[in-house]
Amino acid sequence: MTDPTSQPHGLDIELKKKKKRWPWIAAAVAVVVAIAGGVSYATLANQDKPFGTTLDVATWSTDIAAENLLQFIATNVAPDHGITINPVKIDNLIEINRAVDAGNVAGNFFEHQPFLNDAIAANGFELTLAAPTFTWDQATYSNEYDSWNEVPRGAKIALRDDPAGQAIALLDLAHDKQITLKPGKDTLQGLPQLSDIASNPKDYQFVQVPIGQLARSLADVDAIVVHISDVYAAGLTEDQILAREPAPKGSEGGLVVSNKHLDDPNVQKLIATFQDPRIADYLQTTDNALIRDTLGPIDAGPDATQGNTP
Repeated sequence: MTDPTSQPHGLDIELKKKKKRWPWIAAAVAVVVAIAGGVSYATLANQDKPFGTTLDVATWSTDIAAENLLQFIATNVAPDHGITINPVKIDNLIEINRAVDAGNVAGNFFEHQPFLNDAIAANGFELTLAAPTFTWDQATYSNEYDSWNEVPRGAKIALRDDPAGQAIALLDLAHDKQITLKPGKDTLQGLPQLSDIASNPKDYQFVQVPIGQLARSLADVDAIVVHISDVYAAGLTEDQILAREPAPKGSEGGLVVSNKHLDDPNVQKLIATFQDPRIADYLQTTDNALIRDTLGPIDAGPDATQGNTP
């Protein structure tokens, strides 16, 4: 956690105090068993067993956009690759990766490489982002303001408390010229954190909030910076968006599988399914408002121009 006593001059950073900063660290103390459709995905290990042609793929239960996209892939793409995808939902961010590592599901479909890196470092998982598939649209929401020009000096800005989510939020703020970041910390590979802010001209106060609480926190702060899909299910709407930002390079989401099953023939078919170009076509042309408003194809993500500040 950033030490507020060592922050750069001119920064006013308010940090929420938490016993555990990252959700997956809590697993060392108490394992939360993930239940989906009455099946436990966290207690039985099948690391050495090959998969059949019907493969469970897990999404995080809160990310309904990724869930919708997975359903499209399962219905329209997977059969042509000789497999059946059974979508399942897992509530806990620790257990969704643990389920893949244990071989209880063939893959998950909810995270980008920086988030996966944190989970691997904390838990020793042997996982690979095998098929990057989509980007998350980014936005800053506010109940009070319609543009950054209206946001006052000293405003409270909430962002995610996990390292990967926080880095993306800070890159969004730098993109919108609200802060600058230290040299070497201005890309996702640099994984910037609050201590890496070089200048904060409007003396914003930054509040770190767990991902599941960001939407609710909007009532207590001036703005939140977030993946749109993180708060879509909570009912935040387009007219609350103060600014849209492009997804930073390296933040593509996709299929994560276990290293132990990379050579499994049916897992190879699963990977090929998520690499199918029809997915990018669907992301560009779909009438599904949930997907259209929250996700984008990878080839449009890094160079997207929708991030122009209103």
